[in-house]
Amino acid sequence: MNNLRTLPGTGGGLARTLTRWFLVLATLLAVLLSASPGRAQTRFEVTRYAIDAELFPSTHILTAKARIDFLAKADLTTLTFDLHSYLRVDKVLDETGKELRFRREGLVFEVDFLNPVMAGKSSSITVNYGGPLSSADGSPVEGLKLAYVGDEGSYLLYPGRWFPVSNYGVNRFAATMHITVPSDLTVIASGKELAPQSQTGKTVYTYEFEQSSFPGTVLAGKYVVQPGTAMGANIALYLKPGHEHFAANYGEAAAKILAFFSDHFGGLPSGRLALAEIEDGTVGGYTAPGLVALASRGFSSPVNTRLLAHEISHQWWRCLVSPASPDDAFLDEGLATYSAAMYAEASAGENEFEDTMREIQIGALTHEGIAPIAQASRLHEFTPEYQSIVFQKGAMVFHMLRWVLGEDAYLKTLQAMVRDYAWKSISTDEFEKLAEKTSQQELTYFFAQWVSSTGVPQFKRTWAVYRTEKGYQVVGKVQQDLDIFRMPVEIRVFAEGRKPINERVEMVGTTSDFTVNTPTRPLRVVIDPASRILKYDDTIKTAVEMAKGDQMVQQQALLEAIKQYQAVLDLNKNSSLAHYRIGEIHFKLRNYNAAAEELRAALNGDLQPKWVEVWAHLTLGKIFDATGQRDRALNEYQRALQTNDNTQGALDEANRYTQKPYAEESRQVG
Repeated sequence: MNNLRTLPGTGGGLARTLTRWFLVLATLLAVLLSASPGRAQTRFEVTRYAIDAELFPSTHILTAKARIDFLAKADLTTLTFDLHSYLRVDKVLDETGKELRFRREGLVFEVDFLNPVMAGKSSSITVNYGGPLSSADGSPVEGLKLAYVGDEGSYLLYPGRWFPVSNYGVNRFAATMHITVPSDLTVIASGKELAPQSQTGKTVYTYEFEQSSFPGTVLAGKYVVQPGTAMGANIALYLKPGHEHFAANYGEAAAKILAFFSDHFGGLPSGRLALAEIEDGTVGGYTAPGLVALASRGFSSPVNTRLLAHEISHQWWRCLVSPASPDDAFLDEGLATYSAAMYAEASAGENEFEDTMREIQIGALTHEGIAPIAQASRLHEFTPEYQSIVFQKGAMVFHMLRWVLGEDAYLKTLQAMVRDYAWKSISTDEFEKLAEKTSQQELTYFFAQWVSSTGVPQFKRTWAVYRTEKGYQVVGKVQQDLDIFRMPVEIRVFAEGRKPINERVEMVGTTSDFTVNTPTRPLRVVIDPASRILKYDDTIKTAVEMAKGDQMVQQQALLEAIKQYQAVLDLNKNSSLAHYRIGEIHFKLRNYNAAAEELRAALNGDLQPKWVEVWAHLTLGKIFDATGQRDRALNEYQRALQTNDNTQGALDEANRYTQKPYAEESRQVG
């Protein structure tokens, strides 16, 4: 029965309008209630691609035809995709072969149907397109090459949108790829490789990937192939000529990493892993199902284990289980970052793990206040802000969750995630429920605090010591400023002549009491000694401000970086590192007097980290050489050599400039 009555003087028009709005709102509410919490709602879903592409490395050209199978989730008159801005669409056909109208505006590519595709119906379109992929121009990420065709090696990464992409990072799909290249090149992609077909001067490689994932990356180049085996998985390394010497160490490291992750998360989703080298003009690494691509700078001696472990972990966290929406991205990159830290803990020990987590914590705090993790879609991928919040704060969320749940329940949660969501996506809400089920804990507070909100605690403690019949009793309070804070906090009491005593306190709100009994006299009390909680303290705060300055230098914002390093000196006037960084910038700007003053201040500071000493002397030597004071330059080079610290080749440079002045060398190079 309709409870809306006709209002006097309206003739029923307003009532009809209100009724229509009521029906619209009711329909919208029904849709929202029926949707899975935290999942992105889309009007269509791509289920499969069949791509025929040819690469012309000498001219940097890609030509391609993509058949796109999709399922309509609502009545459709238009399909919208992302496509690299430099790729021109020539023609679009519907499943009957009729031409369709289309539009391009930058990255966005839209197709209009002659007749609507009804909800629940499967259909397809075929897109003919092509164009030059020779630089970062037209890239979906400004200034970053993600799709490139060239003689030194080609890489078509999924983020480069080298084919029409729907709902990037969320829409999972299967794919068949036929890639034609000059006959002297090798092609690598996800899935089952069929026998290559030779043509005149060309070879056609075919890969079929039948699961629903992100098999949208193709590599091609003149590779030296080195096979290997680990944990029942075939490993093949594809390296550039001259880099074959990396194969043994990287193959062995990959085998160990695979064994660790397989043991902790479950078996490798794909029975094949290709580890391939791509050129340096792109991201450091990228992972597709059964494929890990590392830039040349990622191959080093010793092995860059952290990068390798991070990328291999994406075989589980993205390829097998992926985020349900861009706001759930920490379930991909955050978990991959922490998985690499877990491997460091197992392979290199507790000290390496603590150093790794300290770096992650500093990175997490660098931009922590910009947005909560749950609003990651507000950020641009591949930016320092995204790295800080999604990768690093995301990793800290898993670190803290491990502390809250305990080791056994934490690992069971990850294993359940692999088991229950294999080849599917998962939302934050679904992950929270999974963690609650496996741990038998209520975790609403945890996700509300660390995923949905910003802000981190800064702990303060007060304590007093009392004598007891059996020794001593420490009675104290822990305080912090976040009103909704709730976490288990570890209290560590150091006492004379015995190991420290640890006590776990469930802290709720701004203040909690603690009591710890010790048999000998207590010496000091430390809050969260193992850094299990993302927090500020004076040391971390200084490191965070330094990291902000370092990012400004990387972005060539040098004057802003000087101001940032000055802010560090306001916190710690004896920071040798801050003085050195300012001196380094002035040196780059050829402001030699200012540079020399800052380098002298660095040498008179706390000399932390230790390498500041050798590099301050070395840079002073360069300044004196550049200003024609050779004797003073030689004196600084000798002081650098006396440190016996060859961090980043400092002693090698000092020896070189002892033989040949820096200024003379720089003129010749220029």
